[in-house]
Amino acid sequence: MLNEYKNIEVNYFPEHELVLWKIKTEGIPNFSLAILKEFQRFSKDLQIMFSDKSYPLKYIVSSSSHQEVYNLGGDLPFFFKSIKNREKKKLEEYAYLCIDAIYNIYTSFNLPVLNITLVEGNAYGGGFECVLAHDIILANTKAKFCLPENKFNLFPGMGAYSFLCRKLNIKTATEILYSGKVYTAKDMEEYALLDSIEEEEGMQTIVKYIKKNNSSFNFKYCHYKNIKKVFPLQKKELLDITDTWVDACLNMQPEDLRRMELIINAQKRKLKQVVK
Repeated sequence: MLNEYKNIEVNYFPEHELVLWKIKTEGIPNFSLAILKEFQRFSKDLQIMFSDKSYPLKYIVSSSSHQEVYNLGGDLPFFFKSIKNREKKKLEEYAYLCIDAIYNIYTSFNLPVLNITLVEGNAYGGGFECVLAHDIILANTKAKFCLPENKFNLFPGMGAYSFLCRKLNIKTATEILYSGKVYTAKDMEEYALLDSIEEEEGMQTIVKYIKKNNSSFNFKYCHYKNIKKVFPLQKKELLDITDTWVDACLNMQPEDLRRMELIINAQKRKLKQVVK
């Protein structure tokens, strides 16, 4: 079976041919360096285990261990410190690990499965980018989505451009990339970025979707596989964009960093509300 992880909760449901993984965090629900490093090991373990046909698998599903927050994305305190100290290598290490994670999700961990995400709560920045890497996006009514990087004169560098410009027209993709606006699940459905909005929560939502669509798994699997052939995304594209992101980080001005710090403080306040 899959190993125990400090930062990732993994459950296998053979009756549904499904693996469910969640990021576990004690602090701000984001992608820390430790989580990203462990995600590499998780990805390899997943591939090894389910290459064995004795473990049936059709779906790999991600969700959150926090009801109010799916994921707030990049580790802003880490960015803030690395930028102030001009630590380019640390920013590169972080960015490349993000691309490894995003590309593993996008390619369904090189397994013949559908990858699904269930968004409950806020999916901001890299959390939103993680959502976009999935084949199928489910959300409940309280889900919210945002790319806030423009608020501190930066851009989302871990997949947003590649995914939004493939899923939407350039005008609409640019609007989302530029605006910093918070979008509701209904907004995302109108952009055709969501597959379903559900009233239920957690595993109940996932099982309901799978039972409804399981008879058409072969079609859906081939459908998303063909879309990726028509609009191919190579890892090099993601790496090239994230190299630009690293350079942009080091070009940030003191006033940009002050705005980043304001968002860091807002995240901390949000976490306290969630804990209560």
